[in-house]
Amino acid sequence: MKTNPFLVGNYISPKYFCNREKETETIINAFNNQRNLTLISHRRYGKTGLIWNVFYNLNQQGKTKTAYVDLLYTNNLRDFNTALAKAIIGKFDNRITSVLKAFGRIVKSLKPIITINPDTGVPDITVDYFEGVSPELTTEEIFRYLKKQKAPLLIALDEFQQIGNYPEENVDALLRSHIQQLNSTSFIFSGSQKHIITQMFTNPKKPFYQSTEMLFIDKIDENAYAAFIKKLFVSNKIKIDKLAISEILKLTYVHTYYVQFLCNKLFGNGLTVISGDDVKNQMNQISKSNEPIYFSIKNLLSKQQLKLLIAISKEGVVEKPTAAGFIAKYSLTATSSVKTALGSLLEKEMIFEENGVYQMYDIFFANYLKKL
Repeated sequence: MKTNPFLVGNYISPKYFCNREKETETIINAFNNQRNLTLISHRRYGKTGLIWNVFYNLNQQGKTKTAYVDLLYTNNLRDFNTALAKAIIGKFDNRITSVLKAFGRIVKSLKPIITINPDTGVPDITVDYFEGVSPELTTEEIFRYLKKQKAPLLIALDEFQQIGNYPEENVDALLRSHIQQLNSTSFIFSGSQKHIITQMFTNPKKPFYQSTEMLFIDKIDENAYAAFIKKLFVSNKIKIDKLAISEILKLTYVHTYYVQFLCNKLFGNGLTVISGDDVKNQMNQISKSNEPIYFSIKNLLSKQQLKLLIAISKEGVVEKPTAAGFIAKYSLTATSSVKTALGSLLEKEMIFEENGVYQMYDIFFANYLKKL
């Protein structure tokens, strides 16, 4: 059976990764010159894949250690410490006894736990707290451990905006004070809530203000993506013409996740020739399969919010949603009501705004709403 080359949510190698050469070079250059970096983009533009591509390139050089920490499901500083410790333990020595001794000498508030993976037989190290330990003390110990390391280490803190939801106060100030003392460890900060992450590093009142290099990533170049799509289909003996590729990019607005998912489904259909009609049919099948989910989402919206969302989906992109022409075209109510609905949809992250243009986040949901 052929391996589907259009990966969704995971990373294997640059072979299956489209473009981002400049962004990869920028991040590696920042690391080589000891600059922390903040990675900013809209959701599902491929930030995590870019991080893993950077890690792959650095690991190929053999001199750098890398660690990825997903903070999305952390709820407090204690969870943060556990996630960070689990990611870095064993990075500087692959001998278990040495790892436990070196880590335990400094991080005394955590106890490493060794388990054997039943499928691979490879030891897995996790950590747990000793009772009654202050999370702030554990944070201090972990960063003291990092400070003592001489080998270069790049840590990616993904969904970093999550620390703003912790019940502890001033977590950002606490982390900033520890991070600025490190010599051999650098950081990538990224997150899926663009406006929050941006504020954390550009607001003069925030501890992380101007503490990192900022890298904003946009959609992948359309020509580069078209060439990538064609290459992966043709290399697997599947014919796809320019019209079909153009239709893929048009329907997905060149949004990385949706391009990958649509191509993944097309590849998985077992077709030897893919036409523009095949692309349209597959897009509709995806939207239809998610209909129960979309129906539930619709029920959570007010009548005005739903009407505005349908209008935006039909337009694709909207520059002036409060303009008289737009309101009249879709039989929306007063301008004030449209403004209220617009604000609610932005807050619910159903839509996003960039440079005065509004668009739906979920391209498949938008395709579903277009037909209502």
